[in-house]
Amino acid sequence: MSVVLVRGRPTEAVAMVGFTGTVAQSLVVSLLGGELHDARPKSFSVTPFFVNGRPAVDKAVAGPGDILEIRAAFAQRELAERFIAEVAKGYTLFGRRVVVEELEFYDVFSQPLPEAQCFKLEFLTPLRFAVKPLYRRSRAVFDFLPRPLSVFKSAVRHGRALGLLKLGAPFLRWVHTYVALTDFGCRGRCVVTVKLPNGGVARGFVGWALYRSFGKRRIADLWRALRVAEAFNLGTGRGMGLGVVKATPLDCGGGRGPQ
Repeated sequence: MSVVLVRGRPTEAVAMVGFTGTVAQSLVVSLLGGELHDARPKSFSVTPFFVNGRPAVDKAVAGPGDILEIRAAFAQRELAERFIAEVAKGYTLFGRRVVVEELEFYDVFSQPLPEAQCFKLEFLTPLRFAVKPLYRRSRAVFDFLPRPLSVFKSAVRHGRALGLLKLGAPFLRWVHTYVALTDFGCRGRCVVTVKLPNGGVARGFVGWALYRSFGKRRIADLWRALRVAEAFNLGTGRGMGLGVVKATPLDCGGGRGPQ
């Protein structure tokens, strides 16, 4: 499982309107081949474009001196290497040329796994989980709360589909029993709506959440699942950059909860 960070600068000012995750997804598909777009399961995911460290999820302008960054994760190393070879030549964004200045490439499992029982998740783009219907309905319904079981079920399902995780029901039962949501919040609105290029919209939670595991036995598995979540995002729409998450281990503070 390989991740590629691409940093560059536009040659002219670029105005971006709407959620740019779909633009990043289209860039990967255009460089690697259209067959990736309809592949199931999708073997890659992206983030939206970041302008000077901030995700472009609504409206953003990048000038010639600004840093544009995207992250793409690939289940197969060969895809990552092909993407690097193509994107290093530069690319076009909204009709403006972007010169690539830096590429970072790493394997998600190359670094030791944390052992912390407390951790923070930051949801940088809208997070939403599909609610499975018990009766027939005409439209999708989503859950926006970052419950532990929802978070890890999403990571495990996608990780298994891509052959990156072997975790299953026993691990999820452990999560349900031992992992607690201890706090969550946001800056401003917690549920954000973004515009998609096809005229649709996507709504989801943007903020942070704190968690604590009251069991130690499967901490390594917990962090393996979080590594997959960081690389491939969470929830529905992960392939186009919804559910981008950052995980940070925390000190549990001697039983008083995450500090």
